Formats: sequence, C-alpha cells, structure tokens
Amino acid sequence: MKTRTYADLFDLVQALCGVVFANIEKDRIKALINRRAQKAYRATNYWTRFLRVGEEVSVNEGLIVYSDYTSGDDIDTFLRIHKDRPYGLESVQEYEFIVNSLGAKIVIGTLNPSSAFATYKIQFNDKFGPNTSAGESQAIPAEWFEYLAHGTYADYLRAEGQQERAALADQEANEILQDELIRLDEQHTQTLISNRIFTNSNMQLRW
Repeated sequence: MKTRTYADLFDLVQALCGVVFANIEKDRIKALINRRAQKAYRATNYWTRFLRVGEEVSVNEGLIVYSDYTSGDDIDTFLRIHKDRPYGLESVQEYEFIVNSLGAKIVIGTLNPSSAFATYKIQFNDKFGPNTSAGESQAIPAEWFEYLAHGTYADYLRAEGQQERAALADQEANEILQDELIRLDEQHTQTLISNRIFTNSNMQLRW
C-alpha cells in the first residue's frame, strides 16, 4: 500500500506551524506525530493495511492466542472467527467467542478444532521518526498523512497556548480523518465483515 516519508510529513508540519524547528523541538514534534498515529489507528478496526480477512490460525483447547502463526503479525482485535475460510462462494459456520488476556476463547461445545479462520486487526507497533537505526519507521501510511500533519499542528498550537487556533486546526484534522473513514465505508469491506445481525437463518450456521 502507498506510503509517504517521515521527512515529507515533518516538512509539512513545519510549514503549517510557520516555523523551523530547532533540534531540541524535533523530538517533541515526533512524539506528537506518534500520538496522532495511535489515535488514527484506533479510529477504526477496518484500516485496510491492518486488516486480515479469513486467515487460518491455530486453535489449542478452544483458544486462539494473540500471536498469529500465519502472517507473522500479532493480533490486536478479533472481529470474526469461522470454521472454514469465509467470504467465498458458500456460507460457512461461524464461532462465537469471548476475549481474555491470552486471546480469543471460541465457543465450540464438544468440538475440538485444531484450526480456524479468523478475521482480525493486527497490532500497530511502529514508531515514526527519522532514525531507522533506532528502529523508527519513515514510512507513513498515505491515508494518515494529512491527518497526522494537521493533528500535530493542532497539538503544537495547543501546547503553545493558542487554544482557539488549535480548536480550528483540530476540527480540520478530524474532518480529514472522517473523509478517510468514509472512503473505507464506501469500499464495503466494513459493511460485510461487521454484519453480525442475528437471524434464524444465520444462527443455524453458528456453533
């Protein structure tokens, strides 16, 4: 998926703020950018780059742990769990589940499956910054780029005591984020995956 560079993001934040940040301020701006990135990540479970649909996962005594063995990405949020690979030509049986500190405990009755197919959101552990040798990522998700810039600008204004300007900048940032969320909705992935309306018909396809 498309990304933009951290350098481009930092330059845009500087342009919005109308200043050239001194070295001592750069870490503060980086922290504000990463704070906004976490907020963007939590805005929805359906960001395309973090969504895994119908991935086969191991089941041990009814438990699917947060560490996923298929893609190598740890699971953040379980969305749906099916007996067989979902969203194909046929309807498949779906498991109910509860989440605990270890992972998702599926409701399987007397069954003992060794695997299932989970749809989930992977964890976001990146820290954005210019120093790749310190493990920082310079690859900014393109769908977050404008939001991170305007959100960081709002946070900078707020820290400088410019509350009214910060409120306006925050409103613009949130509108940018909402536009991206609307784009996700228009792709219908969220509508399909999150459709958990219970009917007599689909309940018969659940354990």
